[in-house]
Amino acid sequence: MIARRLAGRKGRFMPLTLLDSQFAALEAPGSNDASVAVDTVRLPGAVVAQIVRRIAHPANG
Repeated sequence: MIARRLAGRKGRFMPLTLLDSQFAALEAPGSNDASVAVDTVRLPGAVVAQIVRRIAHPANG
C-alpha cells in the first residue's frame, strides 16, 4: 500500500527504489520514546486526524 501511494506521487524527493531501505532502517520505539501507532491503510487525512487526536488526548488512545 505504501509503495502504491509513493509510486503515485509525482515530483517528490524520495524515489520508490528507496522504500525497501527505508523500511530496513526502521527502529521500534524504545520504552522512553513518545510514539503514536496509526492505521496507515486509511486515507492520509484520516491518519493525520488520528495522530492529532492521540497527541491532544493521549489518555484516550
